[in-house]
This record gives sequence, C-alpha cells and structure tokens, in this order.
Amino acid sequence: MRVDGVRWTGLLVLVALWATPSVLNGQPLPDTLTFDRARTLLRAHNPQFRAAQARGRATGQAARARSLFPNPTLSVSEERTNLEGDGVDDQWYLSITQPLRYPGEHRARSAAARATARAAEAQAQETGAALYRTARRRYLAVVVAKRRKQIHRRFTGAIRRAARAARVRMQEGDLGTFRQARIQTAQAQYEDGLAEARRALRAARAALYTLLHPDHSGGQAPASSQATPADTAALPPFTVTGTLKYRPVRLSQGAVLQRALQQRGRMRAARATLQAQREQLTSARYGRLPNLSVSAGPKTQNVPGSETTFGFTAALNVELPLWNGGQTHVNATRNRRNEAQARLDAARRQVRADVRTAMEDLRNYRARIETVSQDVLADTDSLLQNAEYVYQEGEITLFELLDAIESARAAMLLKTRLTAQYLRALYDLEYALGVGPADAPVVVEGALDPRDADLN
Repeated sequence: MRVDGVRWTGLLVLVALWATPSVLNGQPLPDTLTFDRARTLLRAHNPQFRAAQARGRATGQAARARSLFPNPTLSVSEERTNLEGDGVDDQWYLSITQPLRYPGEHRARSAAARATARAAEAQAQETGAALYRTARRRYLAVVVAKRRKQIHRRFTGAIRRAARAARVRMQEGDLGTFRQARIQTAQAQYEDGLAEARRALRAARAALYTLLHPDHSGGQAPASSQATPADTAALPPFTVTGTLKYRPVRLSQGAVLQRALQQRGRMRAARATLQAQREQLTSARYGRLPNLSVSAGPKTQNVPGSETTFGFTAALNVELPLWNGGQTHVNATRNRRNEAQARLDAARRQVRADVRTAMEDLRNYRARIETVSQDVLADTDSLLQNAEYVYQEGEITLFELLDAIESARAAMLLKTRLTAQYLRALYDLEYALGVGPADAPVVVEGALDPRDADLN
C-alpha cells in the first residue's frame, strides 16, 4: 500500500521503568508509573481482565467436555430362579454398554467445540481490548490533569502577583475600589480553578490506581466481608511519566477497516460462534436418527447337580423415537444459527462504525490542532509574560492585563484539550482494530511510535 503523508508518531513519551519489581508480588505502587508498566499491571492484577480470561478458558473447556465420546457403562446383574425341590438356578451377567455416534455426528460435535473455544477466546480478547483502551484513557487523564494543574497554577500565580500589586497601588491611592474588587473577583475564580484542577488530578490518579493496583490477598477472595488492606490504605503518591505531544497520523481507512474486520475480537468471536452453530445444526440433524448402543459381556450359570457353565451375551440397542423425533431440536438449533448470523452482521456494522468514527475524530482533531494550535495560536505562548511586562510599564490597563491573562490561559487549555482528544481518537482506533494489552501495537505504542506501514 502507498504511504500517504508524513511519517507519524504521537503521545506520551514514556521513559522510566518501575523501580520496584516487587509490585507484582502485591507491594504498593512505586513513585513513578510508565505506560508499559501500567499495561503489565493491567494484565496481572485487573479482576475484570482475569475474569474474562478465566471465563474464556472455562467456556472452551466445557465445550470440549460436551464433545467427548460418551463413556461406556459397566453393569453387573444376577438372575435367580427357584427350581422345584431345593435347587436354585443362579445366573450372573457382566456387561459393558457403549453408546455409539454416527461418524458425521461426532465430527460435527468436535468441530462445534473447537469453534466455541475460539469464540470464547476471541470474546476474552475483546474484553481485554476494551480494558486496555480504558487503561490508556485513564493514564492519559492523569497526564492531562497534571498538565491542566500546571497551567492553572501558572496563571493563578500571575493573578496573585497582579493582586499584590493592586493592593500596593490602592494603598498609594492609584487604584480605585472598583478595580480592586474586580481583581479580587478574578483571583477568586483562578484560585477555584486551581483547586478544581488539583481535585481532578487526584480523581484521575485514583481511577488509574483502581484499574491497576494489586490485591494484597494475592487475587483470592477474602474469607470475610471485612475490608482488605488495599481498600483501607490511602492512595499512594505515584506519578506518571508521560507528557502530551502531538505528531500527525495519517492512515488509509480502507486498510484500517479491512484489518479491523479480520482481527477485531468481536468479529472473530461472531464468526466462530456462527461456525459452532452450523456444526451444532449438523449434529442436531443426526439426532433425528435412532440412538445406537452396543453391549457385551460374560455370563455364568450355576444349576444344582451340574458344573458352573460360562457363556457370552451381546446386544445392539436401537432407540425407538416415538415421542421425540428430534425435529424440534433441529428447528431450535437452526434458529440459533440464524441468530448467530444476525449477530455477525451486527458486529460487522458496529466495527465499521467504530472505525469510521475513530478515523473521522482523528482527522477532525488533527485538522483543528494544525489550524488552531499551530497557526492561529502559534505566537500566544509568550502572551502572559509580555502582558505582565507592558502592564508594569504602564502601557495597558488592569482590565487589559486581566483579559490578556485569561486569553493566554484559555489558549493553553485549548491546546491541551485538542491534543488529549486527538490521542483518545488514536486509542479508539486501536480498540476498533482489536489491539489488547497482550498484542503488539498496530497504530500506537506506549509513545505512539509508528508500527504498521500497511495501514498508511
């Protein structure tokens, strides 16, 4: 495929590894958290991820158990007949009965079991991909919240300096009470914004910690309903190492859609489920034939006045399908196959919608970043510093200073928001492609490195 445009990369330059390997043994989180370590912790400790993996294995194993050839039955019986006089005719039977399956029926059952196991595994991978996207979003939320706090702290500091200068000027008689009240109101708003940014950062860190932290019980459920140490302990003071960066990503929607339809866990699960239902329908059609079993075994007979004699019994047992001819089961299985076909069609539509939405969001935010952040707001980084300087020189009024501070803050927050939305669109795109924590990245890695040239 043709490479279109600039070679890309984008978010979260993640540099340091965890300082304490004992985290995986249930120790508290260390001081710093890289994205790669977050992915490792998600796989190791997240209960939803562990539950999805266990459920997938259990479903596959149960399907294989149902497909195994039926076990034989061993039976021992005695037949006693009282004879005229004092004698007893005593007969013993030892018999093994083996149910039979038609060759095509057993093949269909085995194929259905394999398809069911594949569907369960794919569904677990779909759950893992969804959790992986959640982990990425929560990690990004911490990075964004940290950046927003830095912005609010910077501009709150500027307002504080302006407020101190205003108090001095008011004492000297150069500033009226109206202007003093105006800057006090602005300071209150900025102080509240900084407090809200700090709260948002704590909430983002708590959400990420909830997703990743290890259970002190080693993954086992506590014996009582009492809180575990992880429930009662304070949130550890960890920080993330990522920083917001933008680099353009341009992909071919056709190539992305083709890969998503092939690799997405939801699609593979739906295809495997349809295959399983087709094989089960084949097996159900064999159910309209009589069930067969064979039995055989030795026999002994002991009659008074004679030696014990040995013999042999053999039988072919044929079911008489008088009350249940199997057609009802065939009809039910056929409807389950039709349901599986409809679910496959629905999954295909949803995957296409996910890809289109993620690609459209990617293009939209990329264009907005390149237009707004890089063109319109290209020269606004020094706005605060310049405004403070010219205000001190007396070239602008207090109201113009407040307006410049607010404009500079709004510009930095806008850049942060657009970059964060762009990165979320990249995460959504990898989710649409079915990338989970155990998979090699396709579009983005921990730091959004380019991975697959075929998607360009």
